[in-house]
Amino acid sequence: MLTGAALLVFHPASAMAQAAPAPSQAQAGGHESGVEEVVVTATRRSEKLSKVAVSVSAFTAEKMDVLGIKSFSDIARFTPGVTYDDSSKDISIRGIDSQAGSGTTGIYIDDTPIQIRNLGFNSNNTLPSIFDLERVEVLRGPQGTLFGAGSEGGTVRYITPQPSLTDYSGIAQAEIAFTQDGAPSYEAGAAFGGPIIDDTLGFRISGWEREDGGWINRASYLTGQTTEDNANDVNTYVVRAALTWAPTSHLTITPSIDYQNRRQNDQDQYWVGLSDPGSGNYVDATPDRLEDRDRFYLGSLNMHYDFSGAELISNTSYFNRGEHVNGYSGTLYNLSYFQSILADDTDPMGNACAPGQCRTNLLPLLTPTGINLPGLPDYVAVNNTTNTQRDLTQEVRLQSTDPDSPLTWVAGVFYAYNTQESKEEINDPQLAAITNYLWSETVLQAWGENLLPNGDDYINDTLSHDSQIAVFADATYAFTSQWKIEAGIRLARTRYDFVNFADGPQNFGPSGGSGKESETPFTPKVSLDYQVTPDDLLYATVAKGYRIGGANPPFPLVACGVPSVPSSYSSDSVWSYEAGAKDKWFDGKLSTQASVYYINWNQIQQDVYLPLCGLQYTANLGKAVSKGFDLQVDYQIFDSLHLDGTLGYTDARYSANAYSADGTLLVANGDAIGGQPWISPWTATAGAEYDFQLLENDAYARVDYEFASHNGWPLTTQNPASESYDPNLVADPATNFVSARAGAIIGTLDASLFMNNVLNAHPRLDLNHQDTSTLLYEASTFRPRTTGLTLTYRY
Repeated sequence: MLTGAALLVFHPASAMAQAAPAPSQAQAGGHESGVEEVVVTATRRSEKLSKVAVSVSAFTAEKMDVLGIKSFSDIARFTPGVTYDDSSKDISIRGIDSQAGSGTTGIYIDDTPIQIRNLGFNSNNTLPSIFDLERVEVLRGPQGTLFGAGSEGGTVRYITPQPSLTDYSGIAQAEIAFTQDGAPSYEAGAAFGGPIIDDTLGFRISGWEREDGGWINRASYLTGQTTEDNANDVNTYVVRAALTWAPTSHLTITPSIDYQNRRQNDQDQYWVGLSDPGSGNYVDATPDRLEDRDRFYLGSLNMHYDFSGAELISNTSYFNRGEHVNGYSGTLYNLSYFQSILADDTDPMGNACAPGQCRTNLLPLLTPTGINLPGLPDYVAVNNTTNTQRDLTQEVRLQSTDPDSPLTWVAGVFYAYNTQESKEEINDPQLAAITNYLWSETVLQAWGENLLPNGDDYINDTLSHDSQIAVFADATYAFTSQWKIEAGIRLARTRYDFVNFADGPQNFGPSGGSGKESETPFTPKVSLDYQVTPDDLLYATVAKGYRIGGANPPFPLVACGVPSVPSSYSSDSVWSYEAGAKDKWFDGKLSTQASVYYINWNQIQQDVYLPLCGLQYTANLGKAVSKGFDLQVDYQIFDSLHLDGTLGYTDARYSANAYSADGTLLVANGDAIGGQPWISPWTATAGAEYDFQLLENDAYARVDYEFASHNGWPLTTQNPASESYDPNLVADPATNFVSARAGAIIGTLDASLFMNNVLNAHPRLDLNHQDTSTLLYEASTFRPRTTGLTLTYRY
């Protein structure tokens, strides 16, 4: 690991380029000398980012506008050390990622955590849309002391604007865009707020809707004819409202409500064998539509009371979410499962086929361009997954308010009670027909149980409760004018319990049970800061992060071919060692920030897939090391020219072999952490903005470039000894993405033209198929070249 001194010598940069925003539209043509400073609340106190001993990327509303950011997918491209999976909404920071058990990244709306536990297949996170936000903060490294369980790799915070008691402000925005070989997109939104009674009562309200036009066509694999153009469109609308009441000069009370509704009409994946990305022809012939309907509301009550030298803050919130998603194709999943059974020349119960009984002559059932069922061409099975979250959160903290005091501190109590349900179903009313067609048997003969009354051939319903109560404290003491030491602790009592029910022919009959797990995790943090000059900060931090353990439901052991599965799994944890530097040069015109880190991850919660029955359980298996650096630079070369860039390197790999209960190799020492999409070890961005006068109006032009490298490390899918061996599943190729924006500010109106994916890049990403014997491959890629117009009015 590099030392703080080495960091200073080499002048690298970590979070500042993201956090200190590039000159925004509102600033164009009128930059002050130096790079603008941004105030963040990464430590639960408002501080200048250059003085915070944490690796943070902060995106203000103006910066997100000029970068054209519409979702967290866009934020991830500009943030070193972050990988994002669009399908599961999974966020990996510094390589710490596992889609088993509890989340590894904390996700907050203001002071409320909203991340989901992985209860079953397709337990997807939800993320707020990017409109009427004050900023988004991405905190890299474990944040267990102040943000608790789940913030192992880091934390993402969405900060909403609060009502003002003194000034009116607002924004109105409209956009229209056209995607090459796709449908148009549009959005419209407005926000407004201010005092109702000066200094006593204020409000803020906003509403926004966006339609992202699709660009992947649905087609019939039987005829090749398009059945729906541009099917993967997405519609989102958001409403926020808040009211602040100050009954005294010391007390403010702010109730608020956030509501978001998102509907995706179909998946963003295409069939490789039917598509021609080079000509803009993307085709999905999956018989069942993969829709995602996701909505949530968050009600909160925030209270602040100012004492002399201290502030008491209470946040009470209730998060209610419901997602109904066709998370995978029931048709393709079933047919891949059926063909694996046929390949063994047996029926589903494992009985050998009599001569001529089983239709092995049909193999493969899934071809590169379609489905091989000549006797049952219209076979369709539908997956329905329902995810619900009901999260009650209460936090009370007392913190110092004098930033000039040698001792600053925060202490508090946190309580959460989260109820989550995951219900996975495969509705297959044609099971009797296809069972007779493939095995010449009835459903009862082949599967041991008849189809359920509602037509399901599989259901798995898990209801869980997570509860925790924690006390935490963090204090920073300046023992000289240049040296500070920070120490933090968090002690929690966590409890998890669940009730599970499963049934259906593919579950080989009914099963169910319950389980629980309790723990008392302790997460400390120590940091030493050295303010070399007012413009140069060095720091070194040691911190622990963790995520809560859980329990597994009972399994049909005989059908799954295993003697047992663990009834529970414990929390896993990371120890992070980080050194960083934050510096300003040339009278503040150049800011650089950098951090290097080394993370030990132990007792990793991992899913173990059981191919014989298609089920999975979670266990603590293996350990890993992640090491690397984050670098960002922000340079105001002239009043009219601004450059920024980032560079990130993440080496995240398992450091020991891990085996399942039956001795099968799961991961090998040196394998890359996670699965598709595997992280890109190297990421880089470069941006340039030029401000000028156009017809006596301020104008600007900006170009951005993002690069992500191919992961060339050993992968579990490439190891013949691994349970996950699938030689055709490879890491994504290196990617290049270019965007541009140019606009003018006419009074308070900002009008800009933009182009995303200027080069119309179409790398084959997230290549996947149902199993090793399936020849039908699917993939995703960037949205094709998109050109549009944005109008923004601020007042």
